[in-house]
Amino acid sequence: MRTYVRMAEYRYTVTEHDPEKPWLVRRRRHGTVTFEDDASFFEWAAEGWPAPRWSVELDPGRLAPWLR
Repeated sequence: MRTYVRMAEYRYTVTEHDPEKPWLVRRRRHGTVTFEDDASFFEWAAEGWPAPRWSVELDPGRLAPWLR
């Protein structure tokens, strides 16, 4: 018997802000990550890039991975 695990792929953008002037952007990078459906993208992102120095946003078109 085969067991299938649904996987969700997320494309995201990480932005680093200047700690003294948070409205200034120091750099940006894009990435892709794949999780099992029960994993939380936002919890994972908050651990890796804590606010207020960092902000993480899902790229457009990836807000509902189950609609693919």
